[in-house]
Amino acid sequence: MLTHVVMANEPNLIKKLLNTLEQINGKIELSEVRGYVSSPKLAEIHVRGQHGAGLVAVGDTFLDARTMLADRAQKTYAVSILELDQFLDGKEVIKEPGFRDVNATRIEVWSFDPATLSPDQLTLAVALSYTPREFMQNERAAGAVNELIESLGFIVPEREY
Repeated sequence: MLTHVVMANEPNLIKKLLNTLEQINGKIELSEVRGYVSSPKLAEIHVRGQHGAGLVAVGDTFLDARTMLADRAQKTYAVSILELDQFLDGKEVIKEPGFRDVNATRIEVWSFDPATLSPDQLTLAVALSYTPREFMQNERAAGAVNELIESLGFIVPEREY
């Protein structure tokens, strides 16, 4: 049972949420989860340069691989804040890439290493990394997130997008 706000890498998080929060029609609304779990995403930056292998796809890139949502021109990966300085070494940070700039990469700075999560917990963490404002601006992303988290026992209610 959860009694305070935790990070999205909390051990047994999904089980704890399912045992703590009230279900509506058999599902827990993502907005209720946000009251107990902080977003893993601390910031977003865009970079140019070789990023190497081993990065975890998140955001629209994660959704593109698992749903019908098409990715942006810039692939999105997560980097732990603890690894950020090392990751940025030799890369150019850019303010805002052009819409079709495929040479830029979108990096979400996360509060922990996303590679440590199970597939289901990563799915929930990616869902939490989207803000309600992002869902309102991109209802297709909200729908894709909903499609993925529904099997875990959660939903993004239509009123949120």
